[in-house]
Amino acid sequence: MSGEKMSVAEAVEEYCTALRRRQINGSLPCAKRTAEIMRVLVTMQRHPDAAALIDDVRSVGYKIQAAKPVELAIGNIVRRVLHIIREEAQSEELAAQAERADAEEAAAAASGKASTAGKDAKAQPGGPGLLAQQLKVPGAAAGSFSGANRQLFMASRALSLSNLLDVGISGLDLDALMEGGSGLDPIRQAATPAPAPQQAQAQADEVESQLSVRPGKQGGKKFAANWRSKQVIIDAINELIDELENITTSITVQGVEHLHANEVILTLGMSDTTYAFLREAAKKREFQVVVAEGAPRYDGHAMARKLADAGIHVTAISDSAVFGMMARANKVLVGAHAVLANGGIIAPCGIHMVALAARKHSIPFVVLVGLHKLSPMFPHDSDLAYNDFKTPAEIMSYDVLAEAFAQQCATAASDDGLARTQDPINGSVHVPNPAFDYIPPHLISLFITDTGGYTPSYVYRLLTEYYSREDYLLSKEVFSR
Repeated sequence: MSGEKMSVAEAVEEYCTALRRRQINGSLPCAKRTAEIMRVLVTMQRHPDAAALIDDVRSVGYKIQAAKPVELAIGNIVRRVLHIIREEAQSEELAAQAERADAEEAAAAASGKASTAGKDAKAQPGGPGLLAQQLKVPGAAAGSFSGANRQLFMASRALSLSNLLDVGISGLDLDALMEGGSGLDPIRQAATPAPAPQQAQAQADEVESQLSVRPGKQGGKKFAANWRSKQVIIDAINELIDELENITTSITVQGVEHLHANEVILTLGMSDTTYAFLREAAKKREFQVVVAEGAPRYDGHAMARKLADAGIHVTAISDSAVFGMMARANKVLVGAHAVLANGGIIAPCGIHMVALAARKHSIPFVVLVGLHKLSPMFPHDSDLAYNDFKTPAEIMSYDVLAEAFAQQCATAASDDGLARTQDPINGSVHVPNPAFDYIPPHLISLFITDTGGYTPSYVYRLLTEYYSREDYLLSKEVFSR
């Protein structure tokens, strides 16, 4: 048992270390690795019920997310697994309730048959009637329903007639009733059904199923068993991993539906999903692509070269020429780092400028994104850390920075007459290099995902389908045992 725990802990720690060292980059590799860690956790650890499993998954998921907060796909996969567990626990609870209801109904039917055994359901004409049969009054034969018998019936009318007809009055003290007593206590006791044998047995079986005798223990000591529905959770996680493996293919096959002949497509920088989408569509459509270089990393150059190698006509432009070239474009295709709960996206820096230009020219702005990037966080959430700052060397070399610092240094005469130079680090030159932009939903026309196309206003429905509201914040403990 300790070896299993250590193996899971070691796998989690190794993954967290790789994330901190930035050895695993990209949303899709992080999502796949996170799903595999969740599968190992569910498989190797023992959890007596769904609550214990949810607590364990939440704690491990929060630890992994904290190792790289900017990679929102990690938390998204953890939330997907938690949603799967909650759905299975809910379906199991509903099935248990249905079984208990069936057992109670069967017990009630059996009790009703026993209470009416040997009695006619309908009163014969001229007979004493159902009330007389329940009271079992001596001499209550046909035509003798008078005198003392009538007084007895009149006294019994003060009782609950529905109780008399439904459960009978076996055990009723008739003498006390004739003397003016109420006789209600025996009837209420009779009206309170005893626990059904089937229900009691079902409860005992449920308690017994939560315990298991582990072989090799002296005295048959019982320990908490493993949750019996974990195999269903493991199968669902395997399906999630298969979905991640095929997510790019599911997006690229839709290229023919959205791209048409002789169109001009504009994009910025390098996106593997966008490249695969355009390459797949080029097999049946002929179009042109305008690629902005995506400074300061200039990964648009690599994008233009790969598209040209695929036989697509490509035009490479600088970022400053995007607004001028937008009038010639028919559609804008970009990738995204994450999709937020309000329908906005987090995308590589510079795409906000492209979205504004497309809005000005009324050009459709289409985002290619897998649903593993769908995050329930809002841009104003304090727990959201969506941006990352890269090295200033991508914008300006360190030699130029050192020269700029040196020019800002002030020279002052020391007491001995020698000149000294202040520390260049004290200069006021700042070179921020953000990695991502935030694009609000009103600038986005369409999301093309692995399950189809959606507008930004439909994101809230996707959140309801894939996540549980209790898991939006992984750092908060909201599941009650």
